[in-house]
Amino acid sequence: MNYKNMREYTHEEFVELIRNMSEEELLKLSANYGGYPVLFRMSLDDRISHIPFIQTGAAIIIRNQNGQILLQERTDRNKWGLPGGCQDLGEDLRITAVREAFEETGINLDPNEIELIDTLSGESRKNSYPNGDIVYNNTSLYLADVSIEDESTLKGDSETKKLKFFNTEDVPENLMDADLIKSYLNYISKISR
Repeated sequence: MNYKNMREYTHEEFVELIRNMSEEELLKLSANYGGYPVLFRMSLDDRISHIPFIQTGAAIIIRNQNGQILLQERTDRNKWGLPGGCQDLGEDLRITAVREAFEETGINLDPNEIELIDTLSGESRKNSYPNGDIVYNNTSLYLADVSIEDESTLKGDSETKKLKFFNTEDVPENLMDADLIKSYLNYISKISR
């Protein structure tokens, strides 16, 4: 079945579309619309769409041989952040991290070779989307070391305006994930002692 762009549906049309779908059909549809949490938020009645909710996801520090970290400038809000996103139904968070890394950077990682740094939640993970949705993210932060030397091989998706490796002391000020980068810096300071 061919689907319209998600924003082209009225709320009533969207609810009617998903009303009788099976779990498998919903998962396939959600893959077209930014993941299951986005699909869920879109199905909320406009009168209650302002109610904050919790969503689970993963982000990943992709570190090159020079110790620089890869950041993504996002198209939806002109801010820099780490590759990452929402967990799909039934998905292991390691898989979420490597799937999002591949979608947003073109880098293919092995979920068994990434390292868990921390899980962050609370006020620092509150996020407001351009459409007004408010979420509190529970984010598992992972680390992957890569040997990419040529940044021109990086390939972003529709959420990506630009990809660039930064020294940690030179990250842009318009940053979405300052708390995640701080957690990474705490992590590397502990292991370097």
